[in-house]
This record gives sequence, structure tokens and C-alpha cells, in this order.
Amino acid sequence: MNGPESRRRRRCWTWAGTIALLLCCLGMAVDIRTFFACWLAAWWTCAAAVLGSQANAWLHDLTGGAWGLPLRPIWRRLAATLPMLLVLMLPLAAAAWLFYPWSQAGWTPGTDQPAFKAAWLSPAFVTARLILYAGLWQACLHPRRHMQGKGASAACLIVYGLTASLASVDLILSLMPQWYSSGFGLIAITMQMKLGFALGVAGASRPPADASGSRFRPDLGRDWGNLLLMYVLMWAYLAFVQFLIVWAENLPNEISWYLPRMQTGWIWLGGALVALDVFAPLMLLLFRSIKQDRQRLLALACLLCVLGWLESIWITLPSVPGLSRHALWMAPLALAGMAFLLRAAATPDGRGGSFRWTSQATREEGARQ
Repeated sequence: MNGPESRRRRRCWTWAGTIALLLCCLGMAVDIRTFFACWLAAWWTCAAAVLGSQANAWLHDLTGGAWGLPLRPIWRRLAATLPMLLVLMLPLAAAAWLFYPWSQAGWTPGTDQPAFKAAWLSPAFVTARLILYAGLWQACLHPRRHMQGKGASAACLIVYGLTASLASVDLILSLMPQWYSSGFGLIAITMQMKLGFALGVAGASRPPADASGSRFRPDLGRDWGNLLLMYVLMWAYLAFVQFLIVWAENLPNEISWYLPRMQTGWIWLGGALVALDVFAPLMLLLFRSIKQDRQRLLALACLLCVLGWLESIWITLPSVPGLSRHALWMAPLALAGMAFLLRAAATPDGRGGSFRWTSQATREEGARQ
């Protein structure tokens, strides 16, 4: 792609994203709680795409294999959008002071809650942790980090696991501060890595723009399909085990997370996720005819990407009491705006000055091959 064409596309994506987010921000004047909830769901989806893709890249550093080589350039382009993702995180720092139940004056944890929860969920401490997470993510994803090799990838995976787990608690689980789950962080990490891998497969399965060749081969399709199946099964297993334990214990504090999801209209979204995000991929990915066909695998990977956003909606919006119907237009606008801006950030500017990560990734792939 030539320089002027790249710059034109970047400007189009940037303007589209900016307009969509400005329209979404109008929701603050209508219902500020719904606005913050929709912004959180959209940002968590985009964070899953960026961080989950890079976690898969680090995993490939440790394991090797031909399956990851066509996916790495796509993951690198997603990693290049991290600065924009961190800019879009700024409203969540404001939400720590305005939106969450524990940010309200006079909030205290219940008598049966740990005493440290009030200090952990103080707005100042949460804001400081968000800044720390952002700094660690930037350090791990920066292309010029001093550490390279498998040791660096293992360290980055550990940092990612800790920060993503804690961020899921701070930003999502704390929407219902009376509820707690030791497995929620692991479920959030699995959701992110599943979405990141699905995005890589979707990008690598697209038909080539020219006749120079294709990154898709039937043997690679089988590997990608099997790994997608693994992520689907892992996410379904962790979510089901958490639900089974909560259902068996039937304690007031523990069932509080499921009540608004199973006794309101949100149950339809849960049923759709079970059908489309678990059973449909589970059945389809058992067949080689699906995994070895470019178009079919591409369609399934795109479906999993869309469902990744619905998963973020499922774990976020039902936890917000008094959510208005304005979420029906705020949530799609927030996601579209962020996605357009990240798409612009992932597009080279054609002058060699922006996103040099792509050229470094190309050199890395050549060394691997």
C-alpha cells in the first residue's frame, strides 16, 4: 500500500472513530451511568483484542510451531495500537471517582466483607493501579524493550496474567463489590486470549489482496481450528465450574452476580452465548471440512470476535443497576468508535515514521523461518 493511500485510510478511520465516540459522549448528558457502563464494555473488548493477541504471541515464543508464524504480523499490528488503547482508558480513571458503587461518599463494605476491601477500592488507589497496569503493559509491548527471547516472553506472560486478572477485578468485578470470585480473573484472561487468537485467525484467513500467495494452508487451518476449540472449551469450562460452585453453595453474596443475569431479560443474552459461543463452535470445529476451508474458518473466527464483545456486555452491563435503554445505542457507538481509532492506529502512515513495530516483526519472522 502506497504512502498517500495509507494516510488517506488512516484519516478516514480516525474521523469515523472520533465522530462515533463524540456521539457516544453525548450520552453523558442523558445518562452518565449508562455511558460509563457502555464505555467500559467497549474498552474491555478492545483491551482483550490488544492484550490477548500479544499474550498469544508470547505463548508462541515459548512453544514455537508453524501455526503462529502467519499470525504474528497481525498480532504485532494490534500491539502497535496500545498507546491509543491507553488513551481510551482515561475515562475509566474518571469512572473510578464518579461511577462505581464504592466511589460514592459513605460507602463501606458489609460486615461480612474483608476490612481491606474499603482501602483496596478507594478511588485514589484504583486510579494508581490503573496507571501501574498501563505502564507495565507499555513496557511489555514496547518493541525496543531490552529483554528478548523466551525468558522475556515468559516474564511478560506472568506480568500480563497478574495485571489482566487484577484489572478485571478493579474494573468489572467491583461493579458489584459485595460479590467475589477467585476464578473471575482466569475467566477474563481466557476471554481475552480467545478473542486475540480469533482476531489473528480472521486476519490470516482473509483472501490475499494480490496474487503473491496466501498465508492460509489446510494444515494451518487445522491447527488454528484446534486451538480455537481449545480456547472455547477452556472458557466454557471455567465459566460453568464457577456457576456450578455458586449454584451448589447458594449463598446470598455469591448468587448476587447471577441474579440480574438470570431473573431479567439478560437471560436471553446468556442463552445466546451458550448456544453460539459454546455449542456452535464446539460442533463445527470438530469437522476438518470447517477447519481446512478458508471461508468457513474465517466466518467462524469473525463470529467469535463479535461474540467477544457480547461476552464483555454480559459481564459488565447487568452489574450496573438502573441501566437505561440508551445502552442500545451507546454500546455499539462506543465499540465502533474505539475499533475505528484502533484500526487507524494499526495502519502504517506510509512515511516510515509510525509503527515501526511492523518492520521489526517482519525481521523477526524472517529469522524464525
